[in-house]
Amino acid sequence: MLNFSLSPEQEALRDGLRAFLQKECPIEYVRECDENARFPQELFQKLAALGWLGMAIPEAYGGTEASCLDLIVFLEEFAHTFEAGANIYYTSIVIGADMLSHFGSEEQKRKLLPRLAKGEIRFAFSVTEPDSGSDAAALRTRAQLDGDHWVINGQKMFCSCAQEADYILLLARTDTNVPKQEGITMFLLDPKSPGVELRKIKKLGLKPMDINEIFLTNVRVPRDDIVGKVNKGWLNVLKSFDRERCLLSAVNVGASQACFDLALKYSKQRQQFGRPISSFHPIKEKLVNMDMEISASRMLVYRSGWEVDQGTNNSRSSGLARLKSAETYMQTALEGMRVMAGWGFLMEFDMQRHYRDARLAEIAPTPEILHLVIGREILQ
Repeated sequence: MLNFSLSPEQEALRDGLRAFLQKECPIEYVRECDENARFPQELFQKLAALGWLGMAIPEAYGGTEASCLDLIVFLEEFAHTFEAGANIYYTSIVIGADMLSHFGSEEQKRKLLPRLAKGEIRFAFSVTEPDSGSDAAALRTRAQLDGDHWVINGQKMFCSCAQEADYILLLARTDTNVPKQEGITMFLLDPKSPGVELRKIKKLGLKPMDINEIFLTNVRVPRDDIVGKVNKGWLNVLKSFDRERCLLSAVNVGASQACFDLALKYSKQRQQFGRPISSFHPIKEKLVNMDMEISASRMLVYRSGWEVDQGTNNSRSSGLARLKSAETYMQTALEGMRVMAGWGFLMEFDMQRHYRDARLAEIAPTPEILHLVIGREILQ
């Protein structure tokens, strides 16, 4: 039987987070973090105090072990208020929790996961390089064993949250004599290690979440500071793809809903020719289309998350959700600006922030790659 309702626990999670954000994350705070490109440190400390940083962490290591659907509910609601904050949550908390929970050693889990749940540490994830973006497995950063240490040399691009990270989950090539996917290892890198240089990159949107270039020069990492097995790091990445697409799609849906709500509110308040502009057919058409696309995206995201929780292969569903939700966010932000006309173009209003943030959702990952993933699944 199909059930389109949230469970009582999920409704409580959503409502509790909504009340928390209304109190602790007002729009003035969101704007200030965006305008000053500032990491929302205070907000994440408060999330930690309420146990919300432990959702992706097993109970045995201090977390609450939420399902993928639970995390979708959480991230959608978070993004409705603070889209960059929701992206930071996924990037700095969920990725580290997932990688360590599935591939970390028992010592790593006991040492790091409880601290992650308490908000004492954060993670970043580094795969992309200047010459390997969509073809991420073509990375050339090299790690060579030297006694009790690995020595890493290379360059990384577009690493989110590295400025705030205590550990970077970094992929490097450890074997050049095998197919590219088979010679990659994941390292647990301390960004304060000698030879690591971070360079913050200026960007159009998602300003509270830093993005960095990383230079690695003879960086020495202890031999045992790897996550998973030597030369099997690409398997770690593949394992995370479906869940990543689901959760970041939930962020897109929450942010899209925020665009719609802003446009709807404005259309009811804005008077032209003696009546609200919401009464004019062209505006109604825009609002209906926005609502329709958001609803369709939400259904794709929730179905995809349900499949992840069932343990089925959902590369097709997660790809569809990611592709559709990104298109929807970009389109609702654009249509929202059209509804608001000149007011939507002003920096003091929030629609322009969504328009800037939505550009990244639309291009990372590239829609062409998502089409390839979905097409491969269709043609099997």
